[in-house]
Amino acid sequence: MSRDNRPQRGQRGVQGLKQLPWREVRNPYPPVAVLSADHIETIHHASLRILEEIGMRILDRTARDIWASAGATVDQTSMMVRFDRGLIEQTVALAPAEFTLHARNPARNVTVGGNRILFSSVGGPPYCSDLDRGRRSGTYSEMCDFIRIVQSLNIIHQEGGGPFEPMDLPADTRYLDMYYAEITLLDKTWKPSALGHDRAADAIDMACIALGTDRVGLAARPALTATINTNSPLQLDVPMAEGLIEMARARQPVVVTPFTLSGAMCPATIAGALVQQNAEALATIALTQLV
Repeated sequence: MSRDNRPQRGQRGVQGLKQLPWREVRNPYPPVAVLSADHIETIHHASLRILEEIGMRILDRTARDIWASAGATVDQTSMMVRFDRGLIEQTVALAPAEFTLHARNPARNVTVGGNRILFSSVGGPPYCSDLDRGRRSGTYSEMCDFIRIVQSLNIIHQEGGGPFEPMDLPADTRYLDMYYAEITLLDKTWKPSALGHDRAADAIDMACIALGTDRVGLAARPALTATINTNSPLQLDVPMAEGLIEMARARQPVVVTPFTLSGAMCPATIAGALVQQNAEALATIALTQLV
């Protein structure tokens, strides 16, 4: 169809979006074996050697104290923590193989683990964009429209955490408005910010209100998951450690994502980058199980 023959946007009839019903998606195929079992084992043991001999710099005192109580070697002056490989492996093994996130609408609960595939919306873009007005800084009203789209699409199982920032709201409190919009405009699960204690704690308290429960009930039926970034190379900063600890204390799962860019914050080689990335992930995942 030529551009001239296409119906104009204003002339189009109002029609419902044709889409498949909401459902759990599973991958029937095994993971692609990029590395052999021997290669994976080599990377894993190299990561454990890094954690034993070099360690990880953990800037938050509470997190260091947790590790000290667990038996790690902690230098409070340099803030370096060194880990016995047995401690890391035993602690990481405590993490569950799967868990369920509970939505405001029970039909929208999602289970993470196994061969399940979850699709979520984007998290963290600095701008919004559409065909009519192009790219620009977002407003609260536009952010709400974005969340409404997330709600309307059955293929999106979960809000992805931090849609574009509503720049018309104060920077220090806008996260509360974002939480409110996600709670009131979605019946799906949503991801809060865990950048510091307050943002994580406020999300937990607001989720309790929305679900008609308290922190004990939320711990039994988790609803939130947040992303925790390491500050590569081999460092966990204060805001991320605070957010991790607050989420873990409330028994809400976190996603640990080392921020490794080859040649910048980690070795340029793929093998070296994987070893460092895995070391950071192992130490941070283990911390969640010690809280």
